[in-house]
Amino acid sequence: MRGTNTGKTEVDAAMYVRMSTESQNYSTDHQRAKIRQYAIGAGLRIVREYADEGKSGLDIKGRAGLQSLISDVQSGLANFATIVVYDVSRWGRFQDVDEAAYHEHTCRRAGISVVYCEEQFQNDGSPLGSLLKTIKRTMAAEYSRELSQKVFAAQCRFIEMGFKQGGHAGYGLRRLAVTADGNPRRVLAYNEAKGAVTDRVLLILGPDHEVAMVKRIYGLYLDSKLSEAAIARLLNAEGVSNEMSRPWTQTMVNSILTNVKYIGSLVFNRRSCKLSTLRKRNAPEQWIVNDGAIESLLSPALFQLAQEERVRRNRRYDAAELIVLLQECYTRHGNVTSKIIAADRAMPDPQLFSRMFGSLVLAYDCAALPRTSLHRFVDTKRLLLRLTQDIVEEMSALAHAAGAVVTNGMGPFTLVLNGSVSVRVAVATRRLPLKGRPSWKVSPYGSDDYVLVARLNPTSGKLLDYHLLPRERFGGRPIYLKDPDAADIGYSTLTELFGR
Repeated sequence: MRGTNTGKTEVDAAMYVRMSTESQNYSTDHQRAKIRQYAIGAGLRIVREYADEGKSGLDIKGRAGLQSLISDVQSGLANFATIVVYDVSRWGRFQDVDEAAYHEHTCRRAGISVVYCEEQFQNDGSPLGSLLKTIKRTMAAEYSRELSQKVFAAQCRFIEMGFKQGGHAGYGLRRLAVTADGNPRRVLAYNEAKGAVTDRVLLILGPDHEVAMVKRIYGLYLDSKLSEAAIARLLNAEGVSNEMSRPWTQTMVNSILTNVKYIGSLVFNRRSCKLSTLRKRNAPEQWIVNDGAIESLLSPALFQLAQEERVRRNRRYDAAELIVLLQECYTRHGNVTSKIIAADRAMPDPQLFSRMFGSLVLAYDCAALPRTSLHRFVDTKRLLLRLTQDIVEEMSALAHAAGAVVTNGMGPFTLVLNGSVSVRVAVATRRLPLKGRPSWKVSPYGSDDYVLVARLNPTSGKLLDYHLLPRERFGGRPIYLKDPDAADIGYSTLTELFGR
């Protein structure tokens, strides 16, 4: 569209320029020069500029320049009456041509016209101009679709030739830049671009210590039964950095355990987001695979074991299936513990049983397995908790009856009397040392003034007696109450203790 200066008063205008990755004929400097030349002839004075450098025209997302332009127009902050654009494609190659029309209509509705200075039609709303503009928009969208298809076909062909398409190499591998005829140039550093557009990239094995670490990660996952997150924590604790000199994450470990490039295969098109659509996972039959394109770092058998292990760990079980698995595990081993479950490849992670049933003990009970030492341990813990809570309640009631003010202390099972004396309640179980008499161990509890300890009778499960021990008696070390010992005879009831 051409204009001539007829001597009329100049009209304030804004320019919008955009360049993606096309030829320099469409560079923003070229567009600016053409727009300013047009403005002189059309009697326009450019007062604002909006630009998007290196941005795709497929949609408005990511185009800060166009977004700012539309925002100023809608908010009434636009101090211009015309927007000058190089051509229809610079406004955007929207796949939905109505979207391009919508943004232009937004400007017109605010009283601001849009001019395409290099198009051979007047954007004046006439039937011919509207028809030609719609055709141009459709052509711009079709250009992007065709270009996308051509680029995708070229990428597929390069994969079949063994060349990597974008992205970094990954831990244990490196990118080797080669010329168009296959001659090596140099190994590329992380984030380093190849030297020439015509160069291609091959994947090769990285440093020996990284290759060894990849194999170790598989060992930690398969033999040591560590989770991906646990492996990442271990490597970070050991000060091992990845190829990007960053801390390890679960995602990085997962990539090593799942990517077929470690067994020599290049895979392309596992995910796609063509023409700015949402990224999606493609079915395996849509993948472009080149087996043997890379020197194998792992054996296919080891890689397959890792995949089977991932399926086993990630499988979802219902309660009935888990009960059957526990019963079968007991039949195989004659016993079931968390260690046995973790070492058995036919069993899921032990934590899965705890999440499903509340604890391993409850899972064993649901599976009707014989009671074990773990049951006794859990039963004892529950008994100690119940007895300790009962003592705290009884002690609080006795103190209230005696006229004391009772509040809860900072620690668990701790009471503060009259705002000054803190008493910690504990229940001690009997210890059977290899040498010497049985004893009840009482550990010091921080800064509490007293420890009220009750000794548990291991036979009856009832309390033997009560001892009120001042902090000074501990001296920072545990106390071992022994029986029979006149010095260690306590009070038979709490009432007797508080009465004294």
